[in-house]
Amino acid sequence: IFSQDFFNKPNEIIKVKIKPKPLRNFIFTIPEDIGEKKIHFIKTVLPKVLDYNKQILAQRQRLNEINNNLISNRTLSKNDQKYLKSLAKKYNVEFKNKHKIDIINKLLFKIDIIPNSIVIAQAANESGWGTSRFAQDYNAYFGEYTYDSETGVVPLKRGSNEKHLVKLFSSLDKSVESYFNNINSHYAYEGFRKERYKQRQNSIRFDVKLLINQLYNYAEDKNYYS
Repeated sequence: IFSQDFFNKPNEIIKVKIKPKPLRNFIFTIPEDIGEKKIHFIKTVLPKVLDYNKQILAQRQRLNEINNNLISNRTLSKNDQKYLKSLAKKYNVEFKNKHKIDIINKLLFKIDIIPNSIVIAQAANESGWGTSRFAQDYNAYFGEYTYDSETGVVPLKRGSNEKHLVKLFSSLDKSVESYFNNINSHYAYEGFRKERYKQRQNSIRFDVKLLINQLYNYAEDKNYYS
């Protein structure tokens, strides 16, 4: 949908408070030649994406604080243990009988931002810039599949031998949250997380083009689950 220049805006970077290599300000610039319909779509979806990325950065900050406390005190409070357990469940990280530092490291590997331009591009592609039936009637902006009849709707063009449904949501916020959780936890996107982790360790900014190259499964393999 967008050109490579669009994905490589020089100001698309993120500010975080964690050490040792924080990212700078993460600003999303709307291209000047984009149509009114698309501008409206971006202005609708982008605030939700920004909010969720902020939540992720807050989670990372707390994980780093918990890690520092664990190293200093060799123990964790009940609240911190409960927090780790809840995140481990959400992001499919094994918790039982695992060292807490290992759990934290695995969570930090999975819990990280997804550049705004990537999220917007995938939402635009999957929802036809918010005009699809799934987006307008079911808040389904990312084309996520499910096999749960209580959380999905049958695609009109589904083949006779296919069983998948498109996952529906009560709000756009929930759709964005599900997309982030999908990319950050499903095995199909392990390559994306590895590339993102490598870039975070070695650079002050994300190379969006390299990250996009690791999301080929999103288009080719629709069998990802909630």
